[in-house]
Amino acid sequence: MTVGADSLIQAANRAQQWARDRPFWLECGFVLILFVVEVADAFASGEPGVARDLDVLGVGLIALAAATLLRRRQNPAASLVALTVVLVGFYFRDYGSFLSVIGLIGFYSTAANSDNRRRAWVVLIGAAAGLTTVASVTLLEDPDGFDYSGGASMTTSICLAMFVGVVMRNREQIFMKAEARAERAEAERLVATERAVTEERLRIAREMHDVVAHGMSVISVQAAAAQEIAGTDPDRAVELMKSIETTGREALNEMRRMLGVLRNRDAAADGELGARAPQPSLADLEATIAHCREAGLETEFAVIGDERPLSAGLELTVFRIVQEALTNVLKHGGKMATASVELSYQPTALLVTVTDTGRGLIAGFGEPSSGNGLHGMRERVELYDGQLTTGPQLGGGYAVKAVIPLDNSSSRLRVVSAASGTAAPVSAESVTTGRAQ
Repeated sequence: MTVGADSLIQAANRAQQWARDRPFWLECGFVLILFVVEVADAFASGEPGVARDLDVLGVGLIALAAATLLRRRQNPAASLVALTVVLVGFYFRDYGSFLSVIGLIGFYSTAANSDNRRRAWVVLIGAAAGLTTVASVTLLEDPDGFDYSGGASMTTSICLAMFVGVVMRNREQIFMKAEARAERAEAERLVATERAVTEERLRIAREMHDVVAHGMSVISVQAAAAQEIAGTDPDRAVELMKSIETTGREALNEMRRMLGVLRNRDAAADGELGARAPQPSLADLEATIAHCREAGLETEFAVIGDERPLSAGLELTVFRIVQEALTNVLKHGGKMATASVELSYQPTALLVTVTDTGRGLIAGFGEPSSGNGLHGMRERVELYDGQLTTGPQLGGGYAVKAVIPLDNSSSRLRVVSAASGTAAPVSAESVTTGRAQ
């Protein structure tokens, strides 16, 4: 592109910016041009002996008619009424000119810019009827008879100006509606994206709570046991310390992966958080139970019924329920507690039961707690229309029971939501008495 072309583009941009910043002066310039054009047309249209010569009053009426158009955008109906009054006076003076350019712009502006459509049409029809009536007894009446072609041309021009104004208004309305829909769709998309990111972060926060709480509980119990037997059974104490090291490293690695996901804003915006976050399954239950046994909690594990394939989200839910329940036994059950984990595959539901022989309800008194573990378990179960029951047992200890439907109507609808944490929980009755979580 040449230097001259660049200069022309820059000059055009500056002129456009100047016009945008000074709309009133731009309107004044437009009205001045109309005034000059109509004065020249009036001088050229005058027929000696037939029309009146344009005098000072005629020039003043033309100037006043042009000035009425200054408010054609802000108040087009009132502008057209004032313009009609001026044109009627001009026609009665019989200067031989219709001032057609100013008149047609007035009709177009009213049809295109009026917000009150009923009032606009009343003004348009009244102005058109009034001007054609006055013109028919003044400008259109000459010694040779009525000028039918002139009357038809005047009527057609007014109708065409109104038609173009209506079309342009409709196009602008369609454009504005389309733009509003696009802006609304973009806003909804942004809100949905922010909601998805927030819900995913909350899900990862629950995952971090489960991982850290379980790992730290195992480490605390094993560290206390190693300290007690360090003098009497050093070999066993060394084994416990190795287990502490392994558990701590695993919890730290898993927490690092989740923190890496939280730091990745691009992955959050693209909805990739769920794919990168750690997703334990039922296959990891054996390792979790083994950690509990190493920590000194004798834990039995049994599977009843015919196992069947479960969705990744449902396996994650079951894993977290068992993990959280065993973590609470380690924290509150006492040194002599034992635990039992049972997965029962029933025809239409999966029954998850975690019981212990620990101190149960008594351990909950005076324990500082935020309730995140129990709340997280309830949310996970409710995602599948399940029921969660927690509380002390009659013979001592504590029990956590979750019944999760396995019928296709519920699990198919919620499998994706349960895995990503984006579905709204469905209310389900749950008994949450007893030990604080």
